[in-house]
Amino acid sequence: MLKGRPLVPQRHQRKATSDRGPPKYQRIIRMLASYAFASCPRCVGALAARTADMCGFVGVISPALPIRDDLLSAMRDRLVHRGPDNGSNWIRQGDRVGLAHRRLSIIDISHLADQPMATADGNLRLVFNGEIYNYLELRSELAALGHVFRTRSDTEVLLTAFDQWGEGALERFNGMFAFALWDERSRRMLVARDRFGEKPLFLGRGRFNTLVMASEMKAILVHPLVRCSVSERALERFAGGTWYEDDELTFFEDVERFPPASAAWFREDGSEERRWRYWTPDYTSINSDLTPREAVDRFSELLQRSVTLRLRADVPVGSSLSGGLDSSVIVGYLARERSSASFTQNTFSAVFPEDPTMSEGKEIDAVTAHTGVASFQVTPDPLRLAQESALLHWHQEEPFLSASIYLQWCVARLARQHDTTVLLDGQGADELLAGYQFYFRQRQLDLLDQGRLALATRESAKFNRRLRIASEQYQGSQRRFNASVAYSADELQKLGRPSSSVSHYPYCVGTAPAKPGFRLRRTISEALLYNSLPMLLRYADRNAMAFSREGRLPFLDHDLVDFCVCLPDDLYVRNGWQKWILRMAAGSTIPRSIRWRADKVGYAAPLDHWLRDKLHDWAHERIMATALHSLPGYHGQKMATLWQEHQSGHYNHSWELWRWISLSEWLCIYRSGWWRAGSLSRAEIDS
Repeated sequence: MLKGRPLVPQRHQRKATSDRGPPKYQRIIRMLASYAFASCPRCVGALAARTADMCGFVGVISPALPIRDDLLSAMRDRLVHRGPDNGSNWIRQGDRVGLAHRRLSIIDISHLADQPMATADGNLRLVFNGEIYNYLELRSELAALGHVFRTRSDTEVLLTAFDQWGEGALERFNGMFAFALWDERSRRMLVARDRFGEKPLFLGRGRFNTLVMASEMKAILVHPLVRCSVSERALERFAGGTWYEDDELTFFEDVERFPPASAAWFREDGSEERRWRYWTPDYTSINSDLTPREAVDRFSELLQRSVTLRLRADVPVGSSLSGGLDSSVIVGYLARERSSASFTQNTFSAVFPEDPTMSEGKEIDAVTAHTGVASFQVTPDPLRLAQESALLHWHQEEPFLSASIYLQWCVARLARQHDTTVLLDGQGADELLAGYQFYFRQRQLDLLDQGRLALATRESAKFNRRLRIASEQYQGSQRRFNASVAYSADELQKLGRPSSSVSHYPYCVGTAPAKPGFRLRRTISEALLYNSLPMLLRYADRNAMAFSREGRLPFLDHDLVDFCVCLPDDLYVRNGWQKWILRMAAGSTIPRSIRWRADKVGYAAPLDHWLRDKLHDWAHERIMATALHSLPGYHGQKMATLWQEHQSGHYNHSWELWRWISLSEWLCIYRSGWWRAGSLSRAEIDS
């Protein structure tokens, strides 16, 4: 423990090793520098034409070969979009361990807070991506123990916390983070990731026991000892519609997705010593003694505290506003914060004025008028989606299941254009509070399991009536939501008391039991930990980072989550209202029309119309691409039929078609060599 010793950044302590290493290794480096790749007319031009300048890091353990500074810099600078404000390296004496960092300055924007950062004696060195929101409280606690700080950064607090508490520091952090910490005393590397995986972390394993860790896979793939080989298992899962990003598997054979809420020690020989999970929710611990009023008050208190913590920054803070309940509540709570703190509150939204069925424009306008915030809006252009698709896939790194993330992309660009670095968003509320409409069936079945048919019938009648009334407001409302998503009263009567097994995925850690009476809890626990939130967090992180923006998610404050996990089901769903506790906690912070709206569309792109109009030729070329023909699950005649049925306007196959469009785009980038040696230009992407 280093009480009273200041911490120093390693910005000027690089150890260049360009003249070191055996001839074979030097040849590999030269080969990498001059890597030749096949041109792909439809994607190489887009990738080369534009890029963006948040934090990202690289760590390397190379037991057999020295680490060259130029190679470490090349890996680091693949992440320049995550951190345009500074780039620094550190290579340990002996050349076998290296750390590198790209920084987007959010808290303490001085160069004193640059990384890699070390303790004064050099025993601990850290690279870190994310934010520790409770760093001020931890700093005060550590100062009382005798520690002296020389920066105002959360990075120094994180490093000092490990110096003081070791592994126990992990459970004290309220934040989003991924980091690598080298301990010279034990000659080991500690890597860890936040509870929900808000910040990414990947591990790559290469020849000669080389271990590479990084914020994005593209940095790992620069290393010549790590194969850039596509994972056939990942391809099969994605093509078969069973891709959830719910485990370590990635689209690259030798690259692993490090799991959330986990930490691991790696020895200097590259081997893994120990891995453990430091946080696991308990969905069987239900606080049945809570009254509804007590629950709402405590929920509101925890959410307000979460929002307040996430306002800590030395740069402008705004919010993303979709018009739905979740993001609107965040805007409302932020507006309430303005009464005690002076700041300009900007919101950023995507709208479709020419498609009122899909647009949330009137809901967004209602929220901004109610809260008095400055509203900035963008209408995503399908033609620009086609132009930027390769770049979007480059940043996302793996194919994705919905074109709707392009809306997030456009909103992040809009925030950059208006100089707003940090965006608060409402992601996580649906997974936490049973918000997805198709979850309501699980609630119905739980009530039947419990012999509460009368309550199931009453709730269902209210739920179905509200959706039916909401559907009458829109032409083609089925494009927006499914008004028949729940069982009808007649269907419930016929079901009586269900004896069917509980449908579930093969997850075990942290999920509710897969048994009658726990259907809803099982579903939301799977979504929070495995098959929904991890994908959404990937989309959000890469879209924000592409424009050097930071997304913060108040609903994923772990104190709030721990409280919500123990709520009785009747506070998730009450009187036929999903997310009942959130609606009650919203109070007067948002308009009543938003607080009690029944329909839910989320950030949905009108892809069905785009595919029949402006994206017609572009999309058809991709779904019929020869690169797809050999993949499992792809059948040319079936694809042609899906395409024709969609074009007829009688069917909406946009989700199914997009899966193959995205996979086609990703394969084009892969086969063009960009993952191994592509180098994007520094042209601005927010023009």
